[in-house]
Amino acid sequence: MDRPILNPEQRAAVEHGDGPLMVLAGAGTGKTRVLVTRIARLVETGAEPWSILAVTFTNKAAAEMRNRLRELLGARADAMWIGTFHATCARLLRKHGQAVGLTKSFVIFDDDDQMKLVEKLLKETGFDEQVSARTVLSRFDRAKNRGVDPREAKVGIFDDVIDKIYPMYQAQLAKENAVDFNDLILKTLALFDPGSRSESDPLRRVHEETARSLQVRFRHVLVDEFQDTNRVQYDLVSKLAEATRNLTVVGDDDQSIYAWRGAEPRNLLDFDRDFADATVIKLEQNYRSTQMILDAANGIIRHNRDRHEKSLWTDHTGGELIEIYQAGDERGEAYYVAQTIRRMLDEGPHSPSDIAILYRTNAQSRVLEEHLRAARVPAKVVGAQSFFERKEVKDVVAYLRILANPAADSAFERVVNAPARGIGEATVDRLRAAARSGAGSILDAAKLAARAEVAGIGTGPRKKLHQFVELLDGLRDVISHGASVAETIIQVVDRSGMRAKLEAEDSSESRDRLDNLAELVTIASDFDEESDEPQPIEAFLERIALSAPADTDHGSRAAGSETVTLMTIHIAKGLEWPAVFITGLEDGLFPSLRERDGQSEDAGLEEERRLAYVAITRARQHLILTHARTRRVWGEIRLQGPSRFLDDLPKSVLAQPMRPGALTPKAPAIVDGNWSGVRRRSIRSSARGAIDEFDQRLPDDEPVYRVDADVPPRSVLRTGDQVTHTMHGVGRVVAVSGDGGDTKVIVEFPEAGRKTIFAKFLRFADDGLN
Repeated sequence: MDRPILNPEQRAAVEHGDGPLMVLAGAGTGKTRVLVTRIARLVETGAEPWSILAVTFTNKAAAEMRNRLRELLGARADAMWIGTFHATCARLLRKHGQAVGLTKSFVIFDDDDQMKLVEKLLKETGFDEQVSARTVLSRFDRAKNRGVDPREAKVGIFDDVIDKIYPMYQAQLAKENAVDFNDLILKTLALFDPGSRSESDPLRRVHEETARSLQVRFRHVLVDEFQDTNRVQYDLVSKLAEATRNLTVVGDDDQSIYAWRGAEPRNLLDFDRDFADATVIKLEQNYRSTQMILDAANGIIRHNRDRHEKSLWTDHTGGELIEIYQAGDERGEAYYVAQTIRRMLDEGPHSPSDIAILYRTNAQSRVLEEHLRAARVPAKVVGAQSFFERKEVKDVVAYLRILANPAADSAFERVVNAPARGIGEATVDRLRAAARSGAGSILDAAKLAARAEVAGIGTGPRKKLHQFVELLDGLRDVISHGASVAETIIQVVDRSGMRAKLEAEDSSESRDRLDNLAELVTIASDFDEESDEPQPIEAFLERIALSAPADTDHGSRAAGSETVTLMTIHIAKGLEWPAVFITGLEDGLFPSLRERDGQSEDAGLEEERRLAYVAITRARQHLILTHARTRRVWGEIRLQGPSRFLDDLPKSVLAQPMRPGALTPKAPAIVDGNWSGVRRRSIRSSARGAIDEFDQRLPDDEPVYRVDADVPPRSVLRTGDQVTHTMHGVGRVVAVSGDGGDTKVIVEFPEAGRKTIFAKFLRFADDGLN
C-alpha cells in the first residue's frame, strides 16, 4: 500500500525518534494517519513489532488501527499490542495476575453486574432506603479513577455507607475471582509495586520479577485521545514507558469533554511539564471542514484560557455562511429543523445519512423526532440502550458466567428466575444465608437445598431448585462434549425456556428480543471462527465485557444507513457529516450552567465551550445553529436567552441576519403523526420514488412568532400589576414579553416564587374572576 501524503507537521511527528513526544492534533487534522504511519516507521527502523504498545479508547478505533497497519506492514502488525486500556490490562493480568491475587480465569464485572452486587449489599446492610446503588458506584468510580480508596474520599454525605459497603464489595469480587473496570487498571498498576508485600510474603519474589519484566516489556508506548485519560491511566502508561521514555501521546485539549466520567484534561496540558524534554508538535491543518466552519470553531475556543494555543486552518477556503435561527419555542425549533431537512432532501444533493442533528441533552430529542416523522424524514436516535445492556442479552451472558464460574453469585441471582420459574425472593434469601453460613456459593447452597439440606425451604421451591440445578448441569455437559460458544448459547436459550416464552408472547417486543438473541448467536459464531482451536466461554465473556457503548455504530456515513442521525454532542465526538444542525443553543441549556462535583464554575464553562467546539467541527460544509426563546421544562414555560457562545462567533461567518420583524412560523400541532393544517403533496424523485413534500406556506390561520424580541408588547399587563392564577394564587408582575396570544408574564408568587406563565392564564387580582 502507498504511504499517505503527509504535511510538514505530520511528517515531523512520524519521523520523531526516541524520547517523549506530544502531538497536539486539532479536530480533523489527520491524527490517526500520523499515529499509524509513525508506528509503521518505528518497525521499519528497527523496533520489534511485539515491543510496541498502542492504546486507544474504543475497540473500534483499535481495530481500525490494526487494519491500517496490516495494510502497511502485513502480518507483522499482528504481533503488536493494540487495544483499549481495559483490554490491554486484561491481557497483562491474564499473564501476570497471580502477583496481585488473580487467577488466569478471572471474570470482569460490567456496569450491570456491579449494580446488582451493590444493590444486594445495600439491602443486606439496611442502607437500601438511604442511598441508591448508582450513587454508591459513582463514589467508587470517582475515587478509583484518581487511584484513591473510596473510603478516604470523604464528601460529608453517605461516608458511613461507603465505609461499610466498599470492603464488602471488594471482598465479593475477590470471592468470585472478579474485577471491575477500575480494578483492571489499578491491579495492573499494582504489578509495578512489589514493595506493597512484606519480605516474608511467598509472592514477593514473583511480584518483583513481574515488575522487572513489565518495566522493559515495551520499547515504545503510544496513546491516542490522551486528553480523555484519567489520573490512573496516565500513571500506568508512564510506568510502562519509564525505562525507555519513549512515550508518544496524541490528543487535543480543546476536545477534552469527559471530565464528568473521570477524564483529566491536565494530563495533556501538563505533559510537557512532566516530561520537560518532550518534543511538542501541533497539527492545525484541517482536512474536514470549510474555513467558515473552522473560523466559527476558532472564535469560540479562543476564549478558553486553560489550553495550548492552536488555530485550525484549511486549504478549503470560503464555504457556506453559517445560519442562526431563533424559534419561538422548542416546537418551533423542531418544526424549522424538520422543514429545512425535508427541503434539503427534496432539492438535493443531500441524502439523509449526510445530515446530523446534535443536542446537549437526550431530553431534546423527543420533539425533534416528532417533527421529523411529520416531515417524513427517516431518522434514528443514537444513544439508546446498547446491545449488550439489553435484558435478554444480559440474561444469556449471566448463564454463561455461572457456567464458567459456579461461584458467580451475582450471575446466579440474575438467572435463577430468567425466565420466571417461581423461585421467590424468600427462597433466594435463605440460599444467601446458607452460603454465608459456610455452604460456599449460592449455587452450592441451591444444590444442598435441592437435597433438602437447607432449612426453611419447602417442597415446592425445593423441586424448582432441583430442576434449575439439573438445567445448569445439563448445560455443563453440553460444554464438556465440545460445544462451541454459539452452540452453548443456543442450548441456553432453548433449555432455559427463553425461546418458548418469547415465541408464546408473539408480540413485536418479544420478536425484537428473539432477534437480539439471534444476533448474539451470530456474534458468538464470528468469535468461534476467529480460531482453529475451540474457544473457551471465559474468552467470549471477556470480549463482550470489553465491548463499550463507544464501540456502537453511531450512524456515521460509513454505516450506509439512510437516516438522519440524532445524538448528543458527547456521542458525536469523532464523527462527521456534510450538514450539521446544533440545536438548543441557549444559556442554561448549552452551555449548561449546572454545578459539577469537584469542578469550579470557570472550569465547567470551559468544558462547555470545548463541547461547542467539538459540535461545530463535526460539520464539513453546512452548519445551522438554532435556539428557542422559550422552552417547556417540568411543565413550566421558561424564557431562554441565546447562548453566550453565539456572541463569540465572528460576524464574517454568519449569514445575513433576519430583518427586524421577520416572521418565523409557530409549529403546527401534530395529529396522527402529521402536521395539522399543512398541505402536503406527493412528488416523484428518480432516486427515491414517491416521497412527501410539504408546502412551505403556512395555513391562513396559523399564528407566528416574531424574531425581533425588541418589539414592545401590546399586552395591557404592566410591571407591578397584581394578578391571580388558579394554581399559584395572587402574585405581582415582574416582566412581560411577547404579543397577543403569545404574551408571557413573569410573576412573583408568595409561595411558589417566580413563574413564567402565558398571559391568557392570568386574571387581574381585582377582576372578580379569581
